[in-house]
Amino acid sequence: MPTLHLPDPPSSEATAPDVHASGADRSMRRPFLLVMAAIAIGLAGLYLVRAALVDAGGFRLGSSASLGHLPRLAGDWRFLAGGALLVVVLLISLELYGSEELSKVVPLYSLSYVLVALIGQLFLHERVTVQRWTGIAVIVAGVVMLLRS
Repeated sequence: MPTLHLPDPPSSEATAPDVHASGADRSMRRPFLLVMAAIAIGLAGLYLVRAALVDAGGFRLGSSASLGHLPRLAGDWRFLAGGALLVVVLLISLELYGSEELSKVVPLYSLSYVLVALIGQLFLHERVTVQRWTGIAVIVAGVVMLLRS
């Protein structure tokens, strides 16, 4: 009597989604979002610190005149708020450096070049050349390749 052969049920390997690819995407999602937050917070902090420095007359290491600006800076809310934001960036960075691969996290910070160029061109009326945008595009392409590795 002939035997009836039923197809084998699909194995869990065949029906499961590609865990490696989605896991890699998922594992870099949090660091990516934290770095983007750090970049935004850092740019806001630098903007505030710079505004306070410009109003105070600037700062140059080794200049006795700059030492006279320190009391004024210490009382400027923009300098203090900007400094606090930069401390937040430091804390985010410390968390990432201690929990993620540096070879993946540190290059993410280069995405700040995109934001700096956009802010410079749109709000500060700086001239960002095609050559500079090309360089920024190469950096972004490198970060994308890095995240996919």
